[in-house]
Amino acid sequence: MKTYEYEGKLLPDGHLSIPEDLKGKLKSDSKFRVMLLLDDEETAWDKLSMSQFLKGYSEKDTIYDKL
Repeated sequence: MKTYEYEGKLLPDGHLSIPEDLKGKLKSDSKFRVMLLLDDEETAWDKLSMSQFLKGYSEKDTIYDKL
């Protein structure tokens, strides 16, 4: 089984969006599984915290990676 990951959205008619390049890989009778991973506020906060933390990381800090 092949896997593809993309960010999509729910369309006004209730269908899920699929990128054009991925649509080209599907036949009209294709069967596939869908897994939804929804970001919640905690996940968004974790991502922000991690990105801010890593902004303070310097090449000089690599000396501590070997302790």
